[in-house]
Formats: sequence, C-alpha cells, structure tokens
Amino acid sequence: MDFFIDRMLLAQKYFDRLITLMAPNDITVARKDNQLIFSSPSKKISVVLYKEKAIGGAQQLTIPVDVFINKMEIVAAVVRSRLGLNVTVFARKTEVKRITKKTAEEFFHSNHLMSATGSAFNYGLFYEEKIVAAGSFSKGRKMDRLAGDQRSFELIRFCNGKGITVSGGLSKLVKHFIREKNPGDIMTYVDKQFAEGGSFLKMGFRKLGETKPVCFLVDKNLMTRKPMLADSPYDKKKYYKSCNEGNLKFVLVVDSADS
Repeated sequence: MDFFIDRMLLAQKYFDRLITLMAPNDITVARKDNQLIFSSPSKKISVVLYKEKAIGGAQQLTIPVDVFINKMEIVAAVVRSRLGLNVTVFARKTEVKRITKKTAEEFFHSNHLMSATGSAFNYGLFYEEKIVAAGSFSKGRKMDRLAGDQRSFELIRFCNGKGITVSGGLSKLVKHFIREKNPGDIMTYVDKQFAEGGSFLKMGFRKLGETKPVCFLVDKNLMTRKPMLADSPYDKKKYYKSCNEGNLKFVLVVDSADS
C-alpha cells in the first residue's frame, strides 16, 4: 500500500474514534480519496489531507498529513468549530491578563495547529478565571514605513481554546495591546492553507503582501518535520517533501485603528 494512503487510513481510524468521543452532537464521517468529510445536522466540511500541495476551496480545511496525525485533537476542535458546535463566550465578559511565556507555550501547544513559537509579550483572555483564548506578540522593531520613534510589533499567535469561540476576542486583545504598548503598527501572517484573513480585514488590517511557499522534509516513520533548503537533495526512502502555500501578510496602522 502507498505510504501516504496508509498514513491517511491510520489517521482516519483514530480520528473517527476521537471525533465520536469529543462531539456532543451527531457528526458523520466519510472518506473520499484524500478527503475526510464531516457532516453535522446543519453543516458539512471536508478535511483535505495532502502530502505536497494544499487544495483550497469553500468549506474545505487543508491539512498536511503529518500535522493531522500529530495534532489530531486540535484538528478535531477546528472541525467542530467550523461545524458551529463551539460554545460561544462574548469578549465583553472576559478579562485580558498578561501570562507567562510558559503558560502561553502550554496553551498554544494544546490549541494551535502550529504550536508555540518565540514571543516577547503574552496575553490571555480569561472567563470565570479560566483562560479561553491567548495571543502573543514580538518585541518592537524599527521599520522604514514608520516614523523614527515608532515601532512595529508582530502578532505571532492567536487562538481560542478547544471547543470555545470567544466572539470579539481577537479585537479585544489587540486593542488592549495597543493601549499598553502604543505601537506604530501591528503586522501578522496568516497561513494560506488554513485561513484567508477575513477576521483581520474586519478589524482594519490591510493586506501588505504574500510570502513564498515554504517546504519541509517529513520523516516517514516519526512524522516529524524539519526545514528544507531549496533544491537540496534528500533521502526519499526516509523523508517526503511537504510544502505550504505561503502566508498572507497583514498590517494594522494604529493611527487609523479604533483603539
């Protein structure tokens, strides 16, 4: 059996069991070629598993097969969210608090498809003393597009907790950061394989550009990935190549933001 198909079947076997345990509502799961199709009583979404290239489209979530296997619980939560099965918490009922780097890393490892990464400033949205969403920012950087005394900060990560949608949470967290750090602008990247950046556009961000796709080498046995240098040779018995679709770059000019 082809390695890739074999891994998809393995992933589907465990994911079927997981989605049954996690879903409070009836969700049916069907497999068609390289897609897993999830249906609730009112909505349907297909998860496209791919090895080398993402496939976009309405009502689709494209997931690299190694991410699918290693982040199965998070993928399940994303599917449930897109099927409209999350519990909604309104941002006005939450409180923004600074959190430690360790707390942020633990939250993102548990709730973000791309896990945690380096950051300087970390915040949580708390509801009834429980963290329900989190965001992390970089240190300020001098940019030619800004005045000499202004700095640009990057929103590196943001996500809700599994099973929860904080309505207005991203906006509340960004506005809190603006009041606290007074940035010249805030920029962020959106991975094209997962989203189109609609929530950022609604907040007043504008698209600044796109980055080129990035390729990784995935270990066929361990299903772990490492960066791949352009056109570098690799052992095809041990690894396969997986490329994303690149990122969309957005920026929010704070002077025009409603802070």
